[in-house]
Formats: sequence, C-alpha cells, structure tokens
Amino acid sequence: MAKKERDPNNPKLPFWKFMAWKSSDVSSAGVAWIINTYMLIFCTNALGIDSVIAGTILLIANIIDMITDLVIGYLMDKAPVSKWGKFRPFELGIIGTTIFTIILFCCPFDQQAMKIIWVFVIYTLLFGVFHTMRTGANLPYLVRAFSNNRATIGKVLSLGGFVTTMGAAVITLTFPKLIAAFGAGTADSLSIDGWRKIILIYMIPLTIIGCLRFIFVKEDPKIDAGQQDLKLSLKDVFKMMVANPYIWAYGLMIFAFQAIQNLGANAYYFDYIVGSQDSMGTLSLFSYFLMPLLLLMPWLYRKLGATKLIIITGFIAVGGYIVNFFAGSSMPLLIVGALLTAFVTLPISYLGGVLQVHLFNYTEYKGLPRQEATTNAIASGVFTQLGQGFGPFFVGILLKVSGFVSSTGDAAVQQPESAIMAIRMMYSFVPLLLMGVIIVATFFQKKLEKKQPEIEEAIAARAKITQE
Repeated sequence: MAKKERDPNNPKLPFWKFMAWKSSDVSSAGVAWIINTYMLIFCTNALGIDSVIAGTILLIANIIDMITDLVIGYLMDKAPVSKWGKFRPFELGIIGTTIFTIILFCCPFDQQAMKIIWVFVIYTLLFGVFHTMRTGANLPYLVRAFSNNRATIGKVLSLGGFVTTMGAAVITLTFPKLIAAFGAGTADSLSIDGWRKIILIYMIPLTIIGCLRFIFVKEDPKIDAGQQDLKLSLKDVFKMMVANPYIWAYGLMIFAFQAIQNLGANAYYFDYIVGSQDSMGTLSLFSYFLMPLLLLMPWLYRKLGATKLIIITGFIAVGGYIVNFFAGSSMPLLIVGALLTAFVTLPISYLGGVLQVHLFNYTEYKGLPRQEATTNAIASGVFTQLGQGFGPFFVGILLKVSGFVSSTGDAAVQQPESAIMAIRMMYSFVPLLLMGVIIVATFFQKKLEKKQPEIEEAIAARAKITQE
C-alpha cells in the first residue's frame, strides 16, 4: 500500500520544538500586556505624575527606541554567524526585558523630578535595548529555526497563537484580580509597595519561561551557508527602503495596531466607568471563547490568506468598538464588545510575521540582500515604537484637556464628567479610527500576498543558477 504523501501546505510540526519556541512569546506577551495596560495609570495614580508629562515621557522614550531599533537591526544583519547561530544569541534580550520590568515598577524616589527621570531611563533601556534585541531577532531566528519553510512558519505563527493566548490569558485574568486584592478594588488606590509585590509575583516565572527558547531551539546552519562573506552597506538599506513600498504599508498597519494596544484605556475605564479592576479580570475569562478560533487559524490562513483574514476581522472589530461606546458599566455589552474587538488581534499578532516574510522575499526578488533584521527594525520596530509612544501620549493629552486629575494611591479624587467622557472615547472611538487605518493599510499589502508564488519561484530559480 502506497504511503500517503503529506500536504506540503500542511507540514508536520514537532510538538516539543514548537512549545519551546512559543515559551518566549508567552513571556513577552505577558510583559507587554502588563506594561501596555498599566504603565500610564501607574505613572499618574501611583507616582502622581501629570498625565501629559507621563505621556510625553513614554513618547520620547519610544522615539529613542525607534532609533535603537534601526541601529540594532542593522548590526544584527551584519553580525557574524557564531556557534550559537546568527540571531539566536540576541534572544537573551528577553531576560533583560523581564528584569527591567521589575525595576521599572520599583521606583525608590519620593521627589517628582526623580520619579520622572527614573521612569524615562528605565523604560528607555527596557524597550530601547533589551526588548529591541529580542523582537529584532525574533523573525530571522524563526526563519532559521524552521529552515525558511513558509508553510511551516505559517503554521508556527498561526497555531502558535493558541499557546500564546492561553499563556497570556493566565495573566490577563489574574493580574487585575491581584490589583483588586492589593488595592481595595481599583488601580487608583494601589500603593507603590503593592505594585512591587504584584510585579515580582509575575516577572520571576516569566523570566524562567522566557529562556526556554534559547536553550532548546537551534538555528539551521544551512540558511546562512555561503552568506558569511556578503557585505551589507547602508546604501543597501536605503535602496531597500525605496525599492520595497510594502514596508511602509505594513509599518502603518503596525503603528495603528500598537497605538490601540498601548492606549492604556482599559485600566482607566474599569477604574472610573465600571468601578472595579476585578471586573476586567472577569472580562478576560471570555477570551477563552476565542480558543476554538485559534485552533482554526492555520486552516483559515490557508483558505483566506493573512491579509483577507485581517481585513474581515478588522470590520468585525469596528462593530465591537461601537458597542463599547454604549456599554457603560454593563458587563454583558462589555463582553460582546471585547469579543468582537479581540478577533482582529489574532491574525495581526500571529500572522504579521508571515507578512514580514513576504517583505523579505520581495526585497530579495528585487535583487537586494534580504536584510531581515533591518527590515523588521523598520517595518515593525520603528512603527511599533511610534504606536507605543503615540498611544499614551495622545491619551495623556486627552485626559489633560478633559480635566482629569492625577492622584496617588492613598488619595482618591472625583473626576469631572468631561474626563469620564474622554475615558469612554479612549475605549471606543479612538481605537475605531485607528482600526480604519489598519484596514486600509492591509488592503495594500494584499497585492504582495498574491504575488508570493511568483516571487518564490523566481528566487528559487535564481538560487539554482547560482549553485550551478
């Protein structure tokens, strides 16, 4: 009996290698959610920093991070292939990321100026150095870990969403409940000492988990065979930026997505509209309803493609943000809104890497070096930092204009109605407008996705001629 051939578009994925790979993503996702959700309210309500100053600090830090992304990405592409591989050593940045998160939430100063300097310096080091090392190497490392097989990479990214979401769900469920327990119900009343205890509870295990990828997942040396003598110049970088316009469409999509993720609206909304951080933990329980969809992600990706999937879920999210505006403190409506808006995060978070591989291929197709780390630094890193900085900066201004009053953990204040309305807008129509940007940018990338078979065929033919 003839052995049935496996579908090349549905390759076998080694389970333990897959789980070791995803360990770092779980750790990174946990850290990102904590900072994205609570950094701004920690600054305004635990440290007592003015909302505009806090937002400006994060914006400037992210602009600096944008520059370091470009520098570190360029240095990664020029880095030699060591005994550990080319990009694998940079994965150790995950350790610095978790450790500096602990330091960030442990501000030892009472003076306002020193608090501002502390947040700025530590936040800049956290994202500008350690987080950049890890994220900059992530996709090139993935390509080498799974032998540049597009089908396998697509499966890792799509199916891997289930593992990442399950791991992150533990944090999104329990973290708000601990805040409620330590802070008498709200983040507004949580002391700095309370923040320290909660952060330590999470960061120690996340640091250990984050190391497993580096320890157990090796790079395929064949990917860089014969590449050691290739020289990359700054001129090649500028050529790539001109020759590959799809980089800018991808970057715009990432900017809008990161701005939504970093608005910090959830913490304010559940403090001042719902009245309890514990309710946000309860709301996160319903993310488990999306688990079946995550298991279907590889099939949806094969049937629809990454861009079409993002566009469809983007329109679903628009409906969810409209529901959020009218939800008020109604948990049933908030659950509906959360489920609808969560759909789009799945393909963007877990298939964005596929779109970046398309960018690498197109650059090579145009006759230039692939420049994977540099492309990732520009298309993802730079625009990620802009989005991460713009989100809290815009919210800081919106809160200030609306009359929001900053406080410290031991001093409760009554917010004016204008501030309450601003918080509602932060949770609904502001992300809705940004979602429109995502949809438009993804339509443009759809063209490149359709060209991939032709591009890959041309690259393979060129490689065959070179080998002969």
